[in-house]
Amino acid sequence: MASRKQKKQRKRVISSFLEITNGQTEETALKILNATNWNLDKAILRFNNNSNNIDEDEYEVEVDIEDEVRPPLPVVKDTLCYYPQYYQQKNPEVWESEDNSEVWGSEEPSDNKNNNNNLASLYRPPVDLMFNGSFEKAKDVASDENKWLLVNLQSPKEFTSHTLNRDTWADEAVSQTIRASNFIFWQVYDDDDDDDDDSECRKVCGYYKLDSLPVVLVIDPITGEKMRKWCGMVDPVSLLEDLLSFMESGPRDQLERATKTQLLPYPPVHEQMTAYPAVPEEPLQVARNLVCRIGVRLPDGRMIRRNFLLMDPVQLLWSFCFSQLEEANQTRQFRLTRPDPGAPKPLDYNSKMTFQESGLNNSVILVTLE
Repeated sequence: MASRKQKKQRKRVISSFLEITNGQTEETALKILNATNWNLDKAILRFNNNSNNIDEDEYEVEVDIEDEVRPPLPVVKDTLCYYPQYYQQKNPEVWESEDNSEVWGSEEPSDNKNNNNNLASLYRPPVDLMFNGSFEKAKDVASDENKWLLVNLQSPKEFTSHTLNRDTWADEAVSQTIRASNFIFWQVYDDDDDDDDDSECRKVCGYYKLDSLPVVLVIDPITGEKMRKWCGMVDPVSLLEDLLSFMESGPRDQLERATKTQLLPYPPVHEQMTAYPAVPEEPLQVARNLVCRIGVRLPDGRMIRRNFLLMDPVQLLWSFCFSQLEEANQTRQFRLTRPDPGAPKPLDYNSKMTFQESGLNNSVILVTLE
């Protein structure tokens, strides 16, 4: 029987498989992943090699009844917590308190109600991740620490706001990323019963012309520019993939690069093309143990497979991807990412490694335009 941790990891692998393969069913994902011992890279390559002829009986799915089938949840009648007087912009002292049991329910089981059945606890805000203070104060701190400001504006009357708390902000990979990466997280609620247009939530909505909640934003704290926007529910895996470009450097670093770009314009296309080494012929008549096979997902959705010699420098992967971009996109910078479940890994052009040293054999690489 799979452990709870294994179940969680498998859900992430299934989600990554479905996102990369576009339009496949969860049943197909389960069959292929079981056949490849839950190795995402091997499963993707196996799917691509047999995408036009997938035999449903070819893969045996090992089903652990205790894993896949569970008894129905008991019926629970309760009310989601809705205490406008406790929201951050109204009463920030609550978040500073070590004991929030008066708002979100006791952490210890009592004779009357067990915390596991307390809906208020299930949908509680991510207090341990949230910045305590106003929007302007959060911007100042993020600017001083060279971090991006990750903003979540919510309405307590929209159930999607509560599912964000339960499924996205409570996700272990998301919470670890916010703590360890270049982000300050600020969440605030809009009180629909309050006519005060000067509330923190409504001021931010007015500034960024937002007309529906919930919404998630990435803000440059230096310039105040809205860098990214998500409306409604955001899947944890999708959120992490979209935040990947913000994890490598802070807003001050980006501003410095933008300043240099204005002073030193992009070189002509032919100069950019010669920046990458020439692509050699594909080694087709070579023993398999001497070849690194890689699948590349291009920005236009195409999937291309290519062989490289294990002793070739990994920079050739950039050369190949550049040669496959549409002509209109060849003046734009791009990044290569290995979409590992929960923690996508960007590739480093300056690593100077060979394909054998990089461990990219039988991997799928995503090409993302800047």
